[in-house]
Amino acid sequence: MIKLPPLKPDSDQMLHLDALRIVGAVMIVVFHFNRFINLDGHWQLADDTIKTFSLIVDLFFVISGYVMAAIYTGRLTTLGKYGDFLKKRVARLGPLHLATMLVFIAVAAAGAAGWIQDRDPRRYDAACIVPNILFIHAWGVCKSQTWNFVSWAISAEMGMYIALPLLFWITARGRWVTGGLAILSLVILLQAPHGDRPFHQWTWDFGVLRAVPGFLIGMLGFQIRPLLARLPYPNLVMWGLLAAFLIASPLKVPRDVLLLVIYAVGLAGIAADAAGPVGPVTRRLAPWAQLSFTLYMLHPIALKMGLAWVGLGMWNLNGDLMRLWVLFWVVALFPLAYLSLILFERPARDWIAGLGKR
Repeated sequence: MIKLPPLKPDSDQMLHLDALRIVGAVMIVVFHFNRFINLDGHWQLADDTIKTFSLIVDLFFVISGYVMAAIYTGRLTTLGKYGDFLKKRVARLGPLHLATMLVFIAVAAAGAAGWIQDRDPRRYDAACIVPNILFIHAWGVCKSQTWNFVSWAISAEMGMYIALPLLFWITARGRWVTGGLAILSLVILLQAPHGDRPFHQWTWDFGVLRAVPGFLIGMLGFQIRPLLARLPYPNLVMWGLLAAFLIASPLKVPRDVLLLVIYAVGLAGIAADAAGPVGPVTRRLAPWAQLSFTLYMLHPIALKMGLAWVGLGMWNLNGDLMRLWVLFWVVALFPLAYLSLILFERPARDWIAGLGKR
């Protein structure tokens, strides 16, 4: 009989960051579903707000930098330990990344065969299959977002993981060096747009560089967590900053400023975890963070098949009916993500992690 265990946080030390992860994952889902929310033009305020949600990926980079620093500082001391670390990262990210890519390869094959009307040479670029497999498709080697298009962030994360020994060498110089490099990288990237796109909109086009400032800020947060713990009411500050981001989004506040707010949300989450007390909302949200990666990776399939093919193509939905259909898929993704985690990802992760061991 299949066991369906309850969701539990990996640690009681990062519950506020876990709460931010699941809230952020839902915001990213809504961001990509947004193209179907305002088809009739009656939800323009929501549309203007949701368009900024792409910056939540930068919050994930802050959280990832903190988590890597908290878990692995002082531990990657040999090539063997570094290799084990990378193996665990591939085991965590690889199975669902490859599985969802295969789904889109099947879609491309069906389109090429004429079975469905779905042809997109830029998205379904065979030349970028190998870079996707190698996790380097956000390193400037592809010409667009390919296959499971959201996986560019996984490629960017993998770049940070590969560079982690160097980043630890830098952070070992002290928090002033870490903070200085984080600020320097942010200033340089803000002054180096790719065409007319600022760095916080980069994905396939060197999205790995986009991850650098946030990741370093997260590592700095680990170094200065005793100072952050002194912040009064950090949990309220965390949720307040997130609310400020939502309020400012439709007011045409510059995205550079909104990016800084997102970085501040991450630091406030670190402060809240360092301070200790956990409120009931955060405690209830935290276990759901186990599904954040899965929601992130699965929702493009729901976007393609559930919303584009069925909702728009077959049923020709619009207005409130389409918005209800979008809401249905936001909710339906949770049980689908849970089943994917329990029945596929965890067994695959354990199998990969066990390769080469007696």
